Parts: sequence; structure tokens; C-alpha cells
Amino acid sequence: MRKKDLPFMFQMMLFTSGLICLTLLVTGLLIGYNQAAETKKTLADKAILSASHFARMPIVGEALEKGEADENLRAIAAEIREDNDLQYIVLMNMEGIRLMHPVAERIGEHFVGGDVDDVFEGKRYTSEAVGTLGPSMRAFEPVYNQDGIQIGAVSVGISTEVIHKAVWNSVKVTVLGTVLSLFLGLVGSYFLARRLKKTLFDLEPQEIAYMMEEREAMLDSVSEGVIAIDADYKIIIANPSAEIKLNRAGYHGEIIGKRIIDVWPELSAEELLNGEKAVYNQSIRFANLEMITNSVSFKVNKNDVGALITFRDRNELDAMMKKLSGVESYAHTLRMQTHEFMNKLHIIGAMVQTESYEELAEYVDSLSRIYQRETGVISAHMEDAAIAGYLLTKLERLEQLQIDVDIRGENQWPSLADPIVVDRWITIIGNSLENAVEAMIGQEEKKITLIFDVVDGQLFYEIRDNGMGFDVKELPSLLEKGFSTKGLNRGYGMTIMMNAIKAGNGRYDIQSEIGAGTRLQVKMPNE
Repeated sequence: MRKKDLPFMFQMMLFTSGLICLTLLVTGLLIGYNQAAETKKTLADKAILSASHFARMPIVGEALEKGEADENLRAIAAEIREDNDLQYIVLMNMEGIRLMHPVAERIGEHFVGGDVDDVFEGKRYTSEAVGTLGPSMRAFEPVYNQDGIQIGAVSVGISTEVIHKAVWNSVKVTVLGTVLSLFLGLVGSYFLARRLKKTLFDLEPQEIAYMMEEREAMLDSVSEGVIAIDADYKIIIANPSAEIKLNRAGYHGEIIGKRIIDVWPELSAEELLNGEKAVYNQSIRFANLEMITNSVSFKVNKNDVGALITFRDRNELDAMMKKLSGVESYAHTLRMQTHEFMNKLHIIGAMVQTESYEELAEYVDSLSRIYQRETGVISAHMEDAAIAGYLLTKLERLEQLQIDVDIRGENQWPSLADPIVVDRWITIIGNSLENAVEAMIGQEEKKITLIFDVVDGQLFYEIRDNGMGFDVKELPSLLEKGFSTKGLNRGYGMTIMMNAIKAGNGRYDIQSEIGAGTRLQVKMPNE
């Protein structure tokens, strides 16, 4: 069972919101990191500046020379510490002994933290360490006397908690902006997904793909040529049938992307794209072929955006009509035979009612002889019931037309298992008989010879008539235009036969002479 995909709208929201989250997260981290570093640097600069300012006070040097800090110095240090939010200001001598500390009990003790040694070498720097007041960032500044000799050092500390609080205050706006942007991004992704869904007619991507496959399958299966053009008269769709028909008419270039006037100059689509109503069953020539076209424009928001043209070769339609006419003729023959059979039943019924049993016996015996004669001749050459029945109806019609029919053959045709093969042979036999009948119109003596045989494992069929005949040199053009004794462009029986023979991988030979009749030979595999 195929796993069901998430709805398209939900997929779009997940994708866009995920992309927004990732972008904002990376951006926020970079901005936050930069702001945190800037905040820490600012605090470090403030600590260094405070230490430097305090170390240069004359009162500080005097305290170091005396070895103790008076109340006035401690008051100044407390004021500086409170104004700059410092954790402590410590004054120490060259041995690291505190002379001043916010906690009076720790005055006289060694400075704690392990990061004080460098300041006694005259260096000014910052570091982070844990002292008696907890973790802090420290700024160290050496103190010199008037002779430029270092006599002590100052350490200014800022609590780590204060640093963290300052960092948070600096990045808080960024965090809030990121959260707000994420919310707005989610809302925007929802409306974007809903708009896209509406644009796609509330269809899921897999549904659209399935519809596209269905459309391609339908276009490929349609026997008519289908061409669609856009508002610029460029061809955007052409099914395989359209390509075949255009190739047959002599066009062998690209179709998709070409302007319709460059492919089919005779077909004017301007009227369709200018508000003209649909046009049906219009006859338009394409090179040497005559096409029956149907054209209709399509609109989007009441604007003409393209047109659809379907077309078919008129010869194909005429051939189909000829085939349908043959079927109709076959059905008419069956109705005639049924009517004749009912008449015979009425005669038999009347003889039974009048108790004319001797006449009835003679009548039934004559019917039996006629049936045996006809069916016997056909069954001797034809085992297949469908073709045999078809021949019986044809022979009865030929008999009514006073046409003499001679059936010959050395080997009996076997039963044909494939209905398609049966249909091909009925098409060939039926159309050849119709053409022979037409060729003998107006003659006093009418004769047709039929030969059914099996040659080299293939079915052999031959028909001869003593009709008007024709010049076989003109056969190719006659097959292309459609020819019968009715005239050009009216009979397509021969063309239909040739198509059936070609479909069955058969071969044919036609011999004819004007005024001397026609002979058609067909050899086709039984498969």
C-alpha cells in the first residue's frame, strides 16, 4: 500500500516555515554572538578605563607610599564603583597585599585569583577569574610614583552576573525580533500556501501529475489530430495523430513552438482569438490533403488565451463511410433473406392448411436442392462459418442481379479463429464483389469467377469479372483519390481493400484492361 503524502498546503507551510526558522536562527545566532562580544568588550573597556583613571589619582600613589588607604580614598573608590556598576576596586602593593577592598576584613590579605603576577611586571590587561567575591572579569593597571617607578597596582572587577545581564539586555531585542519575524513568517507561509493551493484549483501535486498523465494518454489515444495554440499563435500541444497526418501531407519539421501559420498556412486562427465562435466541420486543405477541422477558442477570465483545433483526413472519413455503407448493405441483405425466408414459411403454412401434402413435399424438396447446391458449393471451399454465411447472402444478391458466379479452388479454407482476420477477409471479399458489380453495370452478360485456395500455407483469393476494366498504370493515383465506376472521390472500396491487405501483411496483384475486365489476386497469412 502506498504511503499517503502530506497535503500540499501543509508541505508548503513546513518547507517555508522551516526555511524561515533556519534563516532566522543562523542570523540571530550571528547577531547575538556579535552583540555579546561587543557588550563584553565594552564592559572590559569600561573596567580598564576605570582602573586607569583610578591608578593615576595622586591620592592612590600617596596611599601606596604610606602603606595604607585613608577614608577619603575609600570613599572615592566606592563612588567610582557605584557609578560604573563595578564589583570591586582593589589597591595592592608590590607584594600583592590589599591596601583597599570593599570588604574591610580582607584588607591586608593577598590578592586571590592567580592572574595578578603580570601586573607587577608593568603590564595592563584584563582576565576572568574567581576571587573572594566570586567570578568576575578583572582589569589590572600598574601604579607608578613621580619618578616612574612602579609602587603597586589597581584591580577593577565586574561581576560575571552583571556581564551576563548586560549581554542579555543587548541581545534581548534581537531575540524578540527573531521570534516576531518567525511568527510573521509562519503567518505569511500559511497565506502563501493557501494562495498556491487556490491557484492549483485545490489539487494536490500528485493529482496534477496524474491528470497530466491522463491528458497525455487521452491525446495519444485520439485518432483525430489535435493542435492547441496560445495567444501568440504558437503551437503548444500536438498529439501523435496530428504529427502523423501533417507528415503525410508533407510537413516534416518541428511542430511544438512553431507559429501555426508557419506549419499550416491555410488554417487561420486569428478569428478564433478575436472572439469568433467555434467553427465545426470546416473543410480546409493542407498541402495535398483535405482536412475536416473543428476549431474552438478557450478563455481565462473572459480573455482569449488560445484555441484548440481537431482535424481528420477527409479520405479517412470517406473510407469509414464506405465501410459503414458495406455493413448497412450486409444488414439489408440479411433483412431481404429473412423476408424471403418468411415468405417461404407462409407458403409452407398455406400448403399444410390446405392439406396439399404432395405439393408441399415437392416444394420442400426443391428448396432443399437449391440450398444444398448453394451451400454445398460454398462449404466445399470454405470451412469458416462466418465467411460462408456472408458468401451465401452475397451470392443470393448476385443471383437477383442476374450475375453468373463460378466458385473454384483445390484446397478448402480452414476455420479462422481470429475475428480480426475474419473481418479483414469480409472487407476484402465484400468490397471486391461490390467493385465487380459496379464494373459490369450496363452489360448484358455478367460473370464473376471466385477462387478460394491455400497456397504455401497462406490463404489465396482471386476474383475475376468481365466488366469495363481500367488502366493499371493509373492505379496509384486512383488509390490516393478514391476510385470506382461511380467516379472519382465517390468510391473508396479499392482503397479499403488495400488497407485491409496491408494490415494483414498480405500481398495483392491487380491486372486489368479497359473493356476486358479485371482480375484481383490476394495472398495473406492465416494469423
